[in-house]
Amino acid sequence: MPSRTEQHVTHAAERMPSELMAAMAMVQRACAKASRELEQVNPGMAQVIDLATAQIISDPCAALHVAASVGVAHNLLPALAGLSAELALTTHLKAPEGQALADHAAQLLMAQQAIMSALPCAHQLVMHQSTSRQVREQVATALTHTLRLPFISAADTVTSASAIDHLVGLHGALQLAATALNKIAEAMRNLHPDQQGATQCDALAMVCRQVMGNDIALVTKVDGGQLEGHPFKPLVARQLLQSIRLLTDATTVFTEYFVRGITVSRDRIAHGLASSLMLVTSKLTLETV
Repeated sequence: MPSRTEQHVTHAAERMPSELMAAMAMVQRACAKASRELEQVNPGMAQVIDLATAQIISDPCAALHVAASVGVAHNLLPALAGLSAELALTTHLKAPEGQALADHAAQLLMAQQAIMSALPCAHQLVMHQSTSRQVREQVATALTHTLRLPFISAADTVTSASAIDHLVGLHGALQLAATALNKIAEAMRNLHPDQQGATQCDALAMVCRQVMGNDIALVTKVDGGQLEGHPFKPLVARQLLQSIRLLTDATTVFTEYFVRGITVSRDRIAHGLASSLMLVTSKLTLETV
């Protein structure tokens, strides 16, 4: 029979987002590698890094920053860039829907810029106050070399609570991407009213609405009262990492199985416009008037 402490740890791990657990493992591997490299040169520093690693794992704020950084930089941004590249091949359409699609694609590019502008806040690692600056910089360097991202040790003025605020701001940029993707899904649905196209567009739209809902949950943190600071971290971790994963997966599937390779002809556009219930209803209304 496991002890009560072991049961508590098990239940906590079950509630922890899988992306955060993976990030904690990445932190452990990167720091262990740095510790092995320093062991021959400076054994004392190697032991300190091991201690810092244990502190990071006990307080997953730094691991959350790692998970968000990796998820956005290595997964989400490439997925959005891939979709933008495919959309660039269809935005030459002269039909109104083609122009609308071009406008939404431009909005998606602006959302990507907003995400990239907000991403550096996730590269700032907030570690335990008892950890020396030298050790914090060593940990950041180890993660930079391992994950190929510019991690730095956060300034002493950056607290755990303020770091969480920065991550909420990053999610706000994700919400901009979700808004643009939702409009793209609607425009593509009008251009491709067939069953397969409608299914892919609806799937992307549902993911976008979930991300928008996640953002609402995080924005209410402003009036969170007792949710400020440490108690708020599990919600931020869950909503932020879920949004990154959902947007990445949905955008990748939408690009690979629907947008890529589509050739939109004027006949198909005309068929889509003629079969649009909304436009048919508008036409009948005008004729009646």
